Amino acid sequence: MIAIAVLSLVFLLDEKGELLAAAKKAAEAKSCTFRGETRLVLPEGLDRAGGGDAVRFEGKYDRDAGAWVKTDAFEFVTAGGKTVMRPVSEWKAVKDEGADVQRLLYQGLAGSRPPRPPHEDLAAWSRSVSAVKRSDAKESVGDKPARLYEAEFNAEYSRDLVQSLFPMGKWMERIPIERPVGSARVWIDGDGRILKLELSAKVTASIQGSTVVLIATRTMTITDYDTTKVEIPAEARKVLDSK
Repeated sequence: MIAIAVLSLVFLLDEKGELLAAAKKAAEAKSCTFRGETRLVLPEGLDRAGGGDAVRFEGKYDRDAGAWVKTDAFEFVTAGGKTVMRPVSEWKAVKDEGADVQRLLYQGLAGSRPPRPPHEDLAAWSRSVSAVKRSDAKESVGDKPARLYEAEFNAEYSRDLVQSLFPMGKWMERIPIERPVGSARVWIDGDGRILKLELSAKVTASIQGSTVVLIATRTMTITDYDTTKVEIPAEARKVLDSK
């Protein structure tokens, strides 16, 4: 029995080690291209705000140049720790201000918050992943075979995911919520590269005296590791340099 327990522990450690190695490899990549969607599941009544419609996005990250992200309705550029956006045709600074939840919700559902580049999430996994399970089922991403891993995160990172994935952002701190549950599904190829990433945050909240369950999920594929190039548009550069 002791030998079986030891073997089981080693197996679990290997699964977690494999996932964290892949996360580290992706986080340390010089550049990458990513695309996907963010979907918010709202309780009945609130879902009329448009939570069932996914916000699609595509982006590029270059360690030296910065990051570029485009949603269905907005374009973002981040460089030197600053972010600017162009709702239609004019670049302006992004302000993370405390506004009312309804306005933030509608803005977020319209794609006015840039999704976090994957390397920023993956860099934190070494101190945030609490449990990992590898699936025995055969999976593939496009035409590439992959292994599927399912991960659970600690409370601190789960709260961070809530602010990152929900369109209300930091406003979520003002809502009385129970311990958030953060999780991920990760598809890794034979070379230890993450091909696809699905991040999810689930909270039970009290809104106007009612207990509701809110779920936000972001799914993305990651390609062109170390070969992606980002060029900052001239007009965006002017706004970045003027801040």
